[in-house]
Amino acid sequence: MMKSFIDKDYIAKKIRLERKKANLTQLELAEKVGISAKQLSRIEIGEFMPSLITFLKIINVLKIDIENFGVIVKNKENILLKNLLEIIYSSDDNQLQMYLDVINAIIKNNKNKNLPRF
Repeated sequence: MMKSFIDKDYIAKKIRLERKKANLTQLELAEKVGISAKQLSRIEIGEFMPSLITFLKIINVLKIDIENFGVIVKNKENILLKNLLEIIYSSDDNQLQMYLDVINAIIKNNKNKNLPRF
């Protein structure tokens, strides 16, 4: 049965297992993701859920397919999607907020012009 992103215990166990398979300490993975080792420890024991951005960074570093968490990815071979995801994974929170603001402005502008949404 496929687990979902909201299953905190599954996420905790999967991240811990994959970190160990990658021969990374909590400190090493935390540094690569940009969080504290204490925060990663709390994620791995299921004490709290990572933010979506942190979650995406963790699975990117550990090379975990997001579909392991119940997310169905359409067009996995889509180069544009891969490029956008790479930008997202390598961005900090400020950059991500800027991208989101720009996308929302474009969507709002398209709605005002009655153009098709992308």
